[in-house]
Amino acid sequence: MQNTFNWQKIYLDYSPKLLGICRRYIPDIYTAEDIVQDSFITAIQKNGQLNNEKALFAWLKKIVVNNALQHLRKHSKDTFVTTEPSEIPDTYSEMDHSFHEEKNIFIYDFTREELLSSIDSLPSHHRSVFNLYFMENHSHAEISGLLGITVNTSKSHLLRAKKSVQQYLLNNVLQKDTPKKKLAQLFVIFGLGGLLWAQTFQNAFVDFKISPSKKLDVPSDIISKVSILPSSNGSLKKKAIVTGTVLVIITISVVLSRPGNVFSTMPVVSDENPDKIKDGPTHKEEAVSGMERLQNSQGLSAKEATFQASVHNNKLETETPEVKLKEKQHLNKFISKDSLTEVPQKVVVVKKIIKRDTIFVEK
Repeated sequence: MQNTFNWQKIYLDYSPKLLGICRRYIPDIYTAEDIVQDSFITAIQKNGQLNNEKALFAWLKKIVVNNALQHLRKHSKDTFVTTEPSEIPDTYSEMDHSFHEEKNIFIYDFTREELLSSIDSLPSHHRSVFNLYFMENHSHAEISGLLGITVNTSKSHLLRAKKSVQQYLLNNVLQKDTPKKKLAQLFVIFGLGGLLWAQTFQNAFVDFKISPSKKLDVPSDIISKVSILPSSNGSLKKKAIVTGTVLVIITISVVLSRPGNVFSTMPVVSDENPDKIKDGPTHKEEAVSGMERLQNSQGLSAKEATFQASVHNNKLETETPEVKLKEKQHLNKFISKDSLTEVPQKVVVVKKIIKRDTIFVEK
């Protein structure tokens, strides 16, 4: 399914926020802007994969984050995989830190720029885990899949990142006149200081936007490929019509090809005589076959069998249609399956004798 979007308008609407997201991973703003540009080109090429237009921003954000992580893995000297046993996080000491006001830096109120500087101070592998965990709300299992590291390595990177951020803010940002947050102090008192990390960074960067310095530059070959693709509605209609036509033709062919269908069992009318049906016995042939059946079954001579058949036929002429039908059905029982298909010439002579005998009997 090929969607048609106004990508220049989408870039103007979404690129500032997407660039702000990418900037959290990539300290160099120009590199981050190039990654956003490349992400839009990827989206244009693969826009057929988007099933719900309402999820467009979330889809673009996923592409941007993945491209940023790929860039870091490719160009960074920091290791994402290796971890020492000593790097496995000590959860008990981490929880203990939250109970002490001086250990939790986020009872103080920092600006967005100060928090961004603390993130930039992290090594790329620690920064990636920090962003994915606190800002993107990924679990360690999901981070493990995204970065190709173990769950324990992800936990180790996060713990080291938190310690580095806290140390950076204490040493480089915190001043005597830095204001404190009353709500944050209550969190620390009730042992909920750990929640301040996600809350502080998410609130600070929820609307973080950076306007790009250049417009979306889509290569001409990509524009031509996208423009020549057929629209989804027209394509679906054509496919439906062709498929329906083929099914109807196949169904009719199957029905007509069956030997027991209605069309194959219909009688065929002769071209020379429309009242005569081909391949069926005539009235004359039925009479002759019945006469021979009487002769063979009752041991009568030809003359006697002819006389009885004549009497029977005269009787049928004077009877009602209902009686004729019953008599005809009774006579058909004596017709053999291998009856003659042609009437011998002598039968004509016999019919003449029938007229004479009939006249003689009446006298």
